[in-house]
Amino acid sequence: MAAANCPETPRQRMITMMYLVYTAMLALNVSAEILQSFITVGDSLDVTNELLISKTASSYAMFENAYKNDPGKVGPNWEKAQQVRKDTKVILDYIDDIKYELIANIDGVKGGKAEIKKLVAKEGYNAIQKKDNYDGPTNYFIGGSEDGSQGKAKELRAKIEAYQDKMMKLCDPKFKSQLKKIQIDTKGKYKNAAGQELNWQMYNFYHTVLAADVVILNKLKSEIENSEYDLVNSLYSAISADDFKFNEVRARVIPKSTYIIQGGTYEAEVIVAAYDSRSQLRGDVRGQSIVGDSGTLKLKFGAGALGPQKYKGTVYVKKDVGEEPYDFEGEYFVAAPSATISATKMNVFYIGVDNPIEVGAPGIKSEDLIVTIGGSPGATIKKVGTGSYIVNVKSQGTKAAITASAKVGNQTRVLGSQEYRIKVIPKPTVKVGNYQGGRVAKESLLAQGGFRVAMEGFDFPVTYTVTSYKMTFGTGGDAEVPLQGRGSQFSAEMTSKINKLRRGNKVYIEEIRVKGPDGEKAASNPTIVFTIQ
Repeated sequence: MAAANCPETPRQRMITMMYLVYTAMLALNVSAEILQSFITVGDSLDVTNELLISKTASSYAMFENAYKNDPGKVGPNWEKAQQVRKDTKVILDYIDDIKYELIANIDGVKGGKAEIKKLVAKEGYNAIQKKDNYDGPTNYFIGGSEDGSQGKAKELRAKIEAYQDKMMKLCDPKFKSQLKKIQIDTKGKYKNAAGQELNWQMYNFYHTVLAADVVILNKLKSEIENSEYDLVNSLYSAISADDFKFNEVRARVIPKSTYIIQGGTYEAEVIVAAYDSRSQLRGDVRGQSIVGDSGTLKLKFGAGALGPQKYKGTVYVKKDVGEEPYDFEGEYFVAAPSATISATKMNVFYIGVDNPIEVGAPGIKSEDLIVTIGGSPGATIKKVGTGSYIVNVKSQGTKAAITASAKVGNQTRVLGSQEYRIKVIPKPTVKVGNYQGGRVAKESLLAQGGFRVAMEGFDFPVTYTVTSYKMTFGTGGDAEVPLQGRGSQFSAEMTSKINKLRRGNKVYIEEIRVKGPDGEKAASNPTIVFTIQ
């Protein structure tokens, strides 16, 4: 039988971690190094997916052999496995078709997706020319919609959901809850860095660069292939869980992580599927001789060289007639230390308000990060949640630098730093209703009864109120003494005078001042003139 299924495979954990890294980086300008990292991960996932396909093919071969030996007993589940294989190939081919069509469209390749497929097979994803293009991919996946209700992403989601529903119907009842845990979650609640709720298609494909989209599509393939592998093995195991005898033993590598910070340590366990915890194992890998404990071998490799790393070894199982060898292999990815620091509201810090940012580093737990701020006198930073911080600044004309560090091994290492400009909040605009002056009916002024303050073209959530102003009336007679106003509402005397105005009379509102989180200042339009119509 196949190996026991686990809630989340080590490779899935690696893929998920890389996906979180790329989403955190999207708020920054995408550098050539980051783009190349996406290409490296995309190529690595292609290799991983091929390995998954090969591993699953072995399970089908084992299943088919059991069917030939006992078709009456194995037949019903073998037919289900054949349907799983057919439907999985259809959805995987569909995702590949999207991937190559997208690249061909963005790069404008003559010969279309067929030519791109040949180029990628020959050169890897370095064949992509416009790696940092995001307008084209967004239009392709999202279309002209604001909620992902158009474009290829919605179609992709529908096909994934239909495929997964069919797999749930094909799987053994005892495996349904387990399969649900490892399937792609397309209906969950997703949030962007600003806390805004997004659906699956907007979260994955809105304003993502082409290189990142390739990683996402390859990640989806990996998740589908992993669930196919576990589903087929569960069907195989369910044939006769109590009396079926294994005629093959498989070595399996379980790493703690396949994404390692340079200078850290790779750790993994090698077990034999359907293993006996009383068995005494020994193994040879990378020139080391290892003695096992409780039916497992524990591997530790120093993470020095950067990039994808592979290894092979042999585990020896003691039997009554002596030791029997079983070969195994594995891989992991070693990355240079890095950190992602991004403003969640704007790309600058504003004086007088809380500026939220998100800080994260691949391979580093949030609680192990040391985040500091410098460069700007009086600037402070405070942690408010997992990876979330609030920055306050005071000095205009300077720059603030956010630095992330962490303890790697016995050393504290700087993982990354990012500078941000410091600005004052722009002056707000004062209006009476929707009016900023001009001809207006006196009934409209009376109906509004006061001012409202708007932050034109400024998306940061700040609130201002009117503190003072002067109002004068031009009625064609002697000049009147200005009325002094306080607060956002017209006084009773002002309202009375407005009510007596005639056509052509004027209302002058001057020296308007407002107050907000950064103190009191003049409005961007300190004078408003109305003519009664």
